[in-house]
Amino acid sequence: MANKTICLVASKLGLSEDDKVLNKAAEFQRLLQVKSTAGINLTDTSKVVICLDLAAGLLGADLDTKSAIKYSGLKPSAYANTKKVVENLLELNCDRLTTNMLCVTLQCNGVQDLAEKILQEYQRLSKMEVDLNLPQYVCMAVHQACRINKVKITKSKLLEKSRLKPAQFSKLDAEWTKFTDLHFAVKKKKGRQATNIVDNVEAEESMEVDVPKMNEHSQEKIESYEDWKKRMLETAYKELKDLEKVERNSVTPRKSPRKSVQKFSPYKSPSKANIKSNGVRLLFPIDL
Repeated sequence: MANKTICLVASKLGLSEDDKVLNKAAEFQRLLQVKSTAGINLTDTSKVVICLDLAAGLLGADLDTKSAIKYSGLKPSAYANTKKVVENLLELNCDRLTTNMLCVTLQCNGVQDLAEKILQEYQRLSKMEVDLNLPQYVCMAVHQACRINKVKITKSKLLEKSRLKPAQFSKLDAEWTKFTDLHFAVKKKKGRQATNIVDNVEAEESMEVDVPKMNEHSQEKIESYEDWKKRMLETAYKELKDLEKVERNSVTPRKSPRKSVQKFSPYKSPSKANIKSNGVRLLFPIDL
């Protein structure tokens, strides 16, 4: 049975006289209370409005969407996204988005298998419970599969199918890019690299390399340390003796440190011609 809040909101939306819609909306409200709505910004009034909208759509009753958005207190885009989330939680989405449907829409059927593997691996390794029925996860799996296989798709269509805002889509894309590079793209690169290494090894083994043969006579005998030491000492002694002979022959006799006698020294003994007959020696001899 419908509570007072549902009856009040239904009267404003023109559904107060339809008991089937009221009862169905009350059922949806009870189911929604059991489900986890963490991360969904919903007030009690917006929950009631969305439950009435879903019940009216299911039973074919007329409902003014503009009035529903007005009384929910949400913006049109937020109302559409929240309604889709509640629909998924209540498992009412008969047109649930799948990888097959999305690949057909985007014309990229070749990446469907990889998208399924990415989606399952993300659900297995995720730390929190992930509902794969939500369209953003399906869109991300297909987007990453196309990125790995270098398949071009229309991003605007993908953004529309994901029902996310551009900022939310970019944030989720960065998270999924790290995940796929770690578990899918890197493995693929390693596999290619390993294949190339095996091919290179096989090619090197199949190549014939001409190695020139060493002549036995051209190989020098290895001299022992004692013989080498003796030969080097004899050579050094011989060079030292030759150097001593050269130095000995190049030495000139040293001159006496005595000074040579001056020619006209005043202390020289005068000659007999310079002495007068009277026996007086002149200091400055005069030639007569």
